Amino acid sequence: MTAPRPAPLAAALEVDPFTSLAVHFGMLLGVSDFQVLAAGPRGKAALHQAWLHGKAVVWGFPVTVHAERAELEVGPGLCTDGLGREVSSAVGMCLDVRAWFDEQVAAGALEPRNDGRFDARLVARHEACLSRPVPTVASSCGQGEPTAGYSRVLELAHLELRPRPFPAPDDDRDAAFPALRRYVRDGTVPPGWPHPPGRLTGFRAVAAREVCGLGPPGLLPPRPEQQTRLFPEDEPGEVVLADLPGMALVPDGSGGRRLDVPVVDLSVRRCHVPTWLLSELIGELLDGTFGELCPADAGGPRVDPPIELSGRTVTIRFTGPIVVSTVPQALDVRRFDVQDGWSDPLELTPEVTAERVTFDLPAPPTDEVTYRVLLRGTGPTPLVGLVDGRPVPLAGVVGGPPGTRGQGTDVVRRLPDRGVPDDQH
Repeated sequence: MTAPRPAPLAAALEVDPFTSLAVHFGMLLGVSDFQVLAAGPRGKAALHQAWLHGKAVVWGFPVTVHAERAELEVGPGLCTDGLGREVSSAVGMCLDVRAWFDEQVAAGALEPRNDGRFDARLVARHEACLSRPVPTVASSCGQGEPTAGYSRVLELAHLELRPRPFPAPDDDRDAAFPALRRYVRDGTVPPGWPHPPGRLTGFRAVAAREVCGLGPPGLLPPRPEQQTRLFPEDEPGEVVLADLPGMALVPDGSGGRRLDVPVVDLSVRRCHVPTWLLSELIGELLDGTFGELCPADAGGPRVDPPIELSGRTVTIRFTGPIVVSTVPQALDVRRFDVQDGWSDPLELTPEVTAERVTFDLPAPPTDEVTYRVLLRGTGPTPLVGLVDGRPVPLAGVVGGPPGTRGQGTDVVRRLPDRGVPDDQH
C-alpha cells in the first residue's frame, strides 16, 4: 500500500445527515451521489455521538513518561471527539518533548516560570489521510485525461501537546448544565421560578430549560456564519488525555536534557463508561450502599401513600403490621404560626390498628393553618413492626430505599401539602 497522503477533512469525510439519495431506474450515478450515500449515515452517527454522548475517551490511551529520552508515549486507545468522530490508534504514539519545547519557546508560545517549569496539556485529535491511488478520469468539463486518485480514507489519532496557563483554569465540565447540577445537588431552582411540587417534576422542568439553551455555535446568538450549524463545537474537536503540571526539561549531567514530569493527571479527561455499568451504578444508588455487602430490606413497615386528609381527620395506612404501642412515641404533629413558629407536639388521641393510624387535628389545615406530621423511623423511639419476632423500624414510604434492622426512615408530611408528595429522610 502506498503511504497515506494528508487530505482536507471536509473533502475526505463529508457529513450531511439530513440529505439522502433518491434513486431511479436508468439514473446515472456520479461521484457526488456516492458522497451523499456515505455522508448521510456518517453524519447521523456523528450527530448522535457528539450530542448524546459527547467527546470522551472510550478505552485506552495510557500515558507513559520516558524521562531519559524526553518523550511522552500514549498507548493505543479509542475516543470520540467533539464532532462525533471516532478517533482511534492501534499503536503507541510518541512525542519528542525536547523538540516541542524548543519550537514553542522560539515561537513565543511558551514561557517557563523562574524555576524552569511549565504546565502542558496532552490532547488527541482526529486526522484523515488519503491512500491507495487508483487511475481515474477527469471530470466531464475537462479533456478526459487519466489522472491519479485515492480510493481509501484512513482515520487516525494525532497527538498534540499544548502549553497551559498557570494557574490552570477551572475544569470546563463543572460549568456544564449548571442549573441542573444545582437542582440535583441542592434542590434549588433558578431565581424567579415557581417551586416545583416534587423532585421529579422539578428535575424535568430544569432539564427542559437547560436543553432549550443548547445548540450549535452557528445557530446560537450572534449566529456567526463561519461556525458549525450541526455539532456542539468546531474543529478540531480535540479530546483531552492528560494534564502535565510542573513539568520541566532538566540537565542530565552529560550535556543533554531529561524530562521531569512530577504528575500525569488523567482525571481531566472525559470518559465514557459502558451502559451496562451505568445500569449497575444506578442499582447501587437505589440500594443505598455499594458492593456485595449491600443489605436487603429488613422488612420493616412502610407508609402506603397517600396520607389521607378529610376535613381535620388524618389517616395513615401501612403495608405491614405495626406494633401499636410504639405509635404514641413515634408520632409527632406540630402546628406552624408565623409569629411563634412551630408549636410543641400536639396532644392527640389516635385510633391505632396494626395496619392504620387515624387522628383528628385541632382544626382543618388552611392557607393560614399549617401542620407538620412526622412518623419516626429513626432515633430512640421509632415506629416498628415485628420481623421474626424482633422489632424492625419504619422503612419510609413504599418505593423508598431499603431499611435495615437498626436504621429506618422518617416519613414527613406537611398539611396542607398543595400536591407535594410524601417526603422521607
